[in-house]
Amino acid sequence: MTQIDERISTSKVDQPDASTAIRASFQRFPRWTQHLWTWITGKALPGQKPLVKLNVVTYVILDLVGLAVGIGSAWWIVSSGPTIALLLLPLCWVVTVSAARICSTVIAHHCMHTRFTGKIKYDREIAQVLSTLVCTEDADQYYEDHINLHHRKETFATIADPTIQHLLKLGFRPGMTVPALWRRLAFTVVSPMFHAEFLATRLAQNLWRSATYRRIMSLAYLGAVIGLVTWQGAWLPFALAVLVPMIPLYQIVALLEFLSEHAWFKAKDDTLGGRAFHVSHSWGRFNGDALPEQGIGVVRSVGAWSRWTLRLAFYHLPSRILVVPGDLAAHDFHHRKPSTFEWVRASYARQADIDAGHPKWPAYTDVWGLGVAIDRVFTILSEEEESSWELVRAEGPLVAAE
Repeated sequence: MTQIDERISTSKVDQPDASTAIRASFQRFPRWTQHLWTWITGKALPGQKPLVKLNVVTYVILDLVGLAVGIGSAWWIVSSGPTIALLLLPLCWVVTVSAARICSTVIAHHCMHTRFTGKIKYDREIAQVLSTLVCTEDADQYYEDHINLHHRKETFATIADPTIQHLLKLGFRPGMTVPALWRRLAFTVVSPMFHAEFLATRLAQNLWRSATYRRIMSLAYLGAVIGLVTWQGAWLPFALAVLVPMIPLYQIVALLEFLSEHAWFKAKDDTLGGRAFHVSHSWGRFNGDALPEQGIGVVRSVGAWSRWTLRLAFYHLPSRILVVPGDLAAHDFHHRKPSTFEWVRASYARQADIDAGHPKWPAYTDVWGLGVAIDRVFTILSEEEESSWELVRAEGPLVAAE
């Protein structure tokens, strides 16, 4: 193996040269495919410019079309499609969950930062409509949790951060071993209690913990949906086309996203300034493996490419589409530049910032592979003391921060 191959195989995090080499290995594919690989991996090539410059309006239109296609296709398959078409149902779920997550964690999120129209009033209203559509946290509470708590240096990744409270309530506690944390994750994603509490919190945030106009909007919307389904007697298509992707699958990928996003339980270093502190707790989450080596013989090459293809199809691509869609792969760029309108092309904007030397900021950290990112969080959590757990255990219902 060459030195560059050794760097790629032995490190998936923290080494800029290794990260650059992983993405550069994709240049062995035709040049016209490179924008596709940028979308899949979440990482752009140095100097690469976006092929199509979407604006915020086309971005949200495309997402809503995706949501309609995912639900509509699944509904048709269940209600009148041929039996063989049931094999495509999981693909419909993937499209639906991804579009729903983009609604809440990408578009509504940037509305909270007034990065949609640039007008607070309009952006807040757009966030209310989108969060009602997918039954997630109302905009007022989202603003409090995300802007006033999550983004403030004093509370970011501390016990006051809603996401840390969420994870603690789910049993991800400081001092647990990494294997025990992975077992806790496996148990949680199939736990009826986790899904019931998460759903109850989502409904509460729509129907009785929000402002009056939001409660009326949510009641009208959910009432109309349930009334129409009951009138049509379409409970089976509704359950399989809407409820399955929008409740258990949505909630599983939300948890995976939370657990890979930041160094949630990393001890606070008071010597770090605001910028350095955010950087120390954030990273890019990229998806892909370096292409197999060249010149290794036919048999080894077939095995290596088979493994590479299977990991891409069943691990990296689902991670990108479901867990880190939109700009979530480059979420660390958002914490550096929360006021940018470049979130619609974040992978390219992040790389442009790296190309410019990331002025006044420390270097970026790249993590390749969702499992590596989660393991990174678990390792940090395992090294901390169990202090602060008692502070949140009795604080009430599950927090469903987005």
